[in-house]
Amino acid sequence: MPGADLLRGADLLRSADLLGRAVDLARLPAPDTYGPFGYFPWWVLGALALLLVLGVYAFSWLWTRPRGILEPPPPPPVPIDVRSVKEKYLRLIDEVAAEHAAGDLEPRALAQRLSLVLRFFAHESTGVVAEVMTLRDLGDADLPTVQGAVEQYYPSSFRRAAKHDPDAAIAAARQVVATWM
Repeated sequence: MPGADLLRGADLLRSADLLGRAVDLARLPAPDTYGPFGYFPWWVLGALALLLVLGVYAFSWLWTRPRGILEPPPPPPVPIDVRSVKEKYLRLIDEVAAEHAAGDLEPRALAQRLSLVLRFFAHESTGVVAEVMTLRDLGDADLPTVQGAVEQYYPSSFRRAAKHDPDAAIAAARQVVATWM
């Protein structure tokens, strides 16, 4: 089949011609193809943005963390010398009684002063802030003796014409302090 050989020969010439053109085209510069550095500014900008976000997190952590050594917990409460506290407040009650005996304190002022002395005594001996508590708060704070004495002083403290026994009020205040713990 001589015709088949001719076809093969023509195909070979055609393929050699195409191969030559391909070689010629490969030698020409290709302006529309880019190497791996063609995307350079975008990946650098992305990496910088990522570093910026990480930097913001690091800065906020450093800025808001506690500085230095944290404060140690408060020391345990110092044991109270009840005897000296009792003596101090018995002297204060004696001073209030002396002022009343001298005529410097009216029954209303006497009741208010004794109430305040007992409240400060309760605060100093227990740590409970009794000087700002109401009568109900004193009962809730488990200070029944202070509450009972202060309850006796309430009518004289808040009413103008209340019957008041100053000696009983002073005795009640002394009893509360003397019988404390």
